[in-house]
Amino acid sequence: MTIELRCHANCNDVFLAWQVTSPADGEIAGCLGFAIEVKDATGKIEAISNLKGFEQDKPTTGETKPSTEWPLQTYTWTAHSILVGTRVSFRVTAMTGSPGALQRGDSSGWSDWVVLSPQADAGTAAFFNRGMILSQFVARYAKEHNLTTVPELKRNLTSVVGGPLMQFLTGELGKAIRGILQRAQQDTSIELYCALFELDLDDLIEGLIAVGERAHVILANGSVKHAGEDENQAAAARLAGKVDLHRRMKAPEALAHNKFVVVCENGKPTGVWTGSTNWTLTGLHTQVNNGIAVQNAALAAFYFDHWHELAAAGNTFPASLVSGDATVRGPIPLAGADNGSDSGADHGAATGAKQRANLASAPAARVWFTPIKSQKGGSGGPDIANLIDLVNAAQQGILFVMFMPGQEPLDSIIKMQKKGIYVRGVVSTLPLGKQNDRSATFQLLTSSDFKQYSYDIVQPQGVSPVGDFLATFTRQEFLSGMGYAITHSKVIVIDPFGARPVVVTGSHNLSATASRKNDENLLIVENCPELARAYAVNCMSVYAHYRWPAYQHDMATRAAAGKQGSKQAGTAGDWLDTTGAWQARREQASTQADLKFWLEDSGSAQ
Repeated sequence: MTIELRCHANCNDVFLAWQVTSPADGEIAGCLGFAIEVKDATGKIEAISNLKGFEQDKPTTGETKPSTEWPLQTYTWTAHSILVGTRVSFRVTAMTGSPGALQRGDSSGWSDWVVLSPQADAGTAAFFNRGMILSQFVARYAKEHNLTTVPELKRNLTSVVGGPLMQFLTGELGKAIRGILQRAQQDTSIELYCALFELDLDDLIEGLIAVGERAHVILANGSVKHAGEDENQAAAARLAGKVDLHRRMKAPEALAHNKFVVVCENGKPTGVWTGSTNWTLTGLHTQVNNGIAVQNAALAAFYFDHWHELAAAGNTFPASLVSGDATVRGPIPLAGADNGSDSGADHGAATGAKQRANLASAPAARVWFTPIKSQKGGSGGPDIANLIDLVNAAQQGILFVMFMPGQEPLDSIIKMQKKGIYVRGVVSTLPLGKQNDRSATFQLLTSSDFKQYSYDIVQPQGVSPVGDFLATFTRQEFLSGMGYAITHSKVIVIDPFGARPVVVTGSHNLSATASRKNDENLLIVENCPELARAYAVNCMSVYAHYRWPAYQHDMATRAAAGKQGSKQAGTAGDWLDTTGAWQARREQASTQADLKFWLEDSGSAQ
């Protein structure tokens, strides 16, 4: 028996994929699942826990046991909660026998060392949060701290910035934003040029105030329904006279939707921060978001110039701004282009040395600013056309996390999936009417279908795996109290293991509306394989988080419709299968596609 394992990481998570290569049919006699063990640099070994147990053990809600006792009946896994900077190795072992008397079978052996780090290649770094508030970690935390209402949870979340709940949810993303402010506070040669859509976190407001007049802030009025309203009024009042404050009050006509920061040292732009993250409680903690830092003077200069154009525009969209946005800035060569990678961090896949050697061209970035005049038919401007071209050029796979995207480039992604390109993604939408009229929805795109689900299935009602804690809340109580637990990122990753890996990120909602109406920035980074792998891991982590309750929902719906007369091995039942029949899932099209992409395609990049 031979088990092949590959590990890929970003700053928060490690994604593992494995397959049985011997015997040839991949089935292990009497296998009840796999144990995953992690070893740190000191040699300490721990087994990853499983929340799903054997029926004979009578598991209680929230109970876990090591995967050596309750094996994982899957071929992929995302490991969370490993400390950044930790040097770890993983081992997957087949567990055979019967419940309560399991024996170790063959294993994969220990993987290459993996370092969790935000640092990627060519002067880039990727940061993510764990804004999946309805997670096992949060459920257990709430139960342990006797938090039984949404207001109690929210107070606990906001009371201590460094508390365990806030730190888990914010991940490295919050640390990075706070790090920008702290660095500017300590170094008086640094100035910050910020364009912010929303701002409400006390410590970030105080951080800007501490930077003082060296903090140049364009602050929007958020997403309001009526002219004159201002979601950022309280933050603006605190900043007034303390920083160089500019207001851009575009809503409800349009949105001043940027979330970028230009770092200047001794008067010259040296780096830029962008992504999907609003500087708010929800942005950092209860929504899925990302941030990217790029140390590159030329790219930073484009953002710096655009900041001044926005500041000069006030509350208007002058023709010069719209026409100026119609041309892409770049391509801009990125640092490290001479040696492929300058991060010093091993995110897995043996650092992808072969992939770097086979890249189509050197690392580069380009950025679109909006609004841009739409093309005929209202399908968006040249920024959207650029995205369609990138999608259509995909050779291996496309992964994405989107919030309220437009028809394109989503339609093009679906077409590529139908052509056999590996596609995994999550789309988040909000209700069109009042919040209590209908639920927010999300969509999952796999190799076989694209299904839409109500957030009811991953929010308080009807999902037992998240624990009794969430059953105490109605959906509306949760949504109104914590904000929509949505995938707020706007990310596309193309061919992360290929010759031309692409990462698309920024504030742009990937829609024609964002293209023609809003202040946005759309950053495209090509030929940075470490960066692409980091974003790919994040996409899969988010996908897996939403896929599980969706799968449960599908099984429950089938059972209720009488299409499934009894629980079958290998389905999403309440207990682990005890027959080994669960292994049939390796023949499913979605499993085969996952393993081909994360094992074969990623292996060819080494």
